[in-house]
Amino acid sequence: MNQEKLSLKSYDYLMNSTFERIKVGKFFNENFEAYSKDFINKIMKYFENREEYEKCQILVNFIEKRFNHEENFKKINK
Repeated sequence: MNQEKLSLKSYDYLMNSTFERIKVGKFFNENFEAYSKDFINKIMKYFENREEYEKCQILVNFIEKRFNHEENFKKINK
């Protein structure tokens, strides 16, 4: 039982700490690895299940900005 609480708390910490990094515009984790779209979608699903829709909207905006091919890839060569 104690291990279960620890695991849930760790998952909650991961979701919230990652969200806070994304919220301030950090595209990478502490090891400088870029957040994948799948991982961000998992975070969004986590907050959606908790009915924290404001956080979901921030994540949607982040995905649109971060994974926009026109804005983030093509402008580099211009």
